[in-house]
Amino acid sequence: MRRSTLITRALGGAALACATVALSLVFVRYDAPAPRWDILSALAAGLVTAGGWALASRAAPRLSPGGPAAPEQVPPSPRRLPLPARRPGRTTGAVLLLVTPLVLSRLAAGSGGVLSGVVIILVLVLTVKTLLFARRQVSQAAVRGKLRVLVDDAARGELHAVRARAGRPVRMRYSERGSKPGELNVTQYHWLVLEAEGRELKLAAPPEEVGRAALCLGGQEGWLCWPERWKLIEDELPAAFVADTGEVVMGLADPDEARPYLDGSHRPAVSGRQVRRLPRTTGFAGAVHGPVLGGALLAALITTPVLYFGPDGMPWALDWLLCASAAAALVVFPLRGVGQASQALPEGVSWTVEEESDPSIA
Repeated sequence: MRRSTLITRALGGAALACATVALSLVFVRYDAPAPRWDILSALAAGLVTAGGWALASRAAPRLSPGGPAAPEQVPPSPRRLPLPARRPGRTTGAVLLLVTPLVLSRLAAGSGGVLSGVVIILVLVLTVKTLLFARRQVSQAAVRGKLRVLVDDAARGELHAVRARAGRPVRMRYSERGSKPGELNVTQYHWLVLEAEGRELKLAAPPEEVGRAALCLGGQEGWLCWPERWKLIEDELPAAFVADTGEVVMGLADPDEARPYLDGSHRPAVSGRQVRRLPRTTGFAGAVHGPVLGGALLAALITTPVLYFGPDGMPWALDWLLCASAAAALVVFPLRGVGQASQALPEGVSWTVEEESDPSIA
């Protein structure tokens, strides 16, 4: 895992900005004459900055394990807990990929026609449905809502907490019967193991957050906190591990594991001491972003003739074939990257991988 730096953030943001400009120009200046040097320039700048982002991410300093020495006295629990940072770059990149087929259909339509208009409408409907589906699949609104309860209770000094030590990161693969005959469905869960009073407790979070916590906080002691209003929260409870060094990782905890510490007898002293999130890491992963960038490069090369000669300056069939091929490249290659993302684990830390199965298929 490598640290996010000013250079990686600047290059990543510039690449997304160039891609946004290139896609927007197809609609904003749809009647501009060919060659479309404005779009070609934006695409070239986007590819160069994306390559620079990948190189800068690979050259960024590694996230070093551990932190400063723990204080001699046990610090109190903080009143201010920071919510996990959002990743706007990841969201923006996903949205751009999903709307690109719609942009390519508009580019292929040129000056238009009834058939071209029908195709654009169909692609628009499909794009909207895909965006809504993707939003439902990746939405963190429910989790952040739970974490806000924990943050608010901490601000009032109303927390349940126990002293704990950060341990190893775990990936658990749970296998169950799929939706089709003979199909196996595998769901993956990630958590940081915390040792408290002779028990092992799990703090579940996204794999990159678990990996950062294991690398930065492994072996450190701190407070594992739950909200006062835990009875008003269904299913998993929000929890935060606040290391004595001041770094915080937030996630979800099993209510059955937490219940022994929620009876009112585990109430720590609180103070306004400063705490902080774990260091940010660059989001680049070669196995994931390599196919995505490759698909973007291939799509840009395929559409270059359309942008140079103009859709009305080429045979109708060739125009649509090139744009459809570019759209296919931006679907097939990124899907390979997404498939790798579900299997890859953050580097730099040793993971424990566990396997469990539904009793009906065990």
